Amino acid sequence: MTELSENIYYADQNILNRIELDFELIDRKDWYRLYYCKNDNSYWRLDEWDKYQEQLLVRLPSPENWTTYDDIELRIDLLKRHHGTTANKCIWKDCDRMALKDMAICEFHAYTEMGVRK
Repeated sequence: MTELSENIYYADQNILNRIELDFELIDRKDWYRLYYCKNDNSYWRLDEWDKYQEQLLVRLPSPENWTTYDDIELRIDLLKRHHGTTANKCIWKDCDRMALKDMAICEFHAYTEMGVRK
């Protein structure tokens, strides 16, 4: 199978199948699961399933402090890649970022102010 080249993924059925085949569960704590990828010796954190949140798989730089790893920038970037951007500026006051497609606001304000996750 091909390597996972990104640092974050929405945990769709393909990703969950991949975890089942190529990953080993190491630990569970708080709202996360720590996995070890047998193919490339990397560590990944999977959000526990919650019907009100998107489940994400995040590559970790190391297994140290894995529950407190700050992945907010990765999550915001994933939202931007998922939607794409327009040539229009975000309408949020004093924001110079481009708005997401089908929205009038940028990925930062969509995530932090509006709670958009996908």
